[in-house]
Amino acid sequence: MLLYFRDSFWPDGKWSSEYPKRTSSSISLTKFMGHTKLQGSVSDELRNIMGKDTVREGIDMVFRMFQTKQLNKLLYYSMIESLLEVVFPENKLKQSLAALRRNINQKFIIQNHSGSHR
Repeated sequence: MLLYFRDSFWPDGKWSSEYPKRTSSSISLTKFMGHTKLQGSVSDELRNIMGKDTVREGIDMVFRMFQTKQLNKLLYYSMIESLLEVVFPENKLKQSLAALRRNINQKFIIQNHSGSHR
């Protein structure tokens, strides 16, 4: 898996070239297919227990959540943190990452607070 990761980012030891820019129709089609796949991933039993409309609305909400760039970044960072904690348990990364996160949050609050009084 690591070799696949390395080769996808650095084929022949060099940075891979940029992917071509996707068209809006391609993006729309991908969103539609993803939404359809997500809707189809819920079992009929769950739909019957919770109600079809409730499940559909819940899936729609989750899908819209995944369209938000900031939330996707947070999810990605959380996944990377969890992976690092599992791969390097002896390094006490949990405490270091928590301190780093507090520092980042404080800077964010200060920036937003000072920007609102201008």
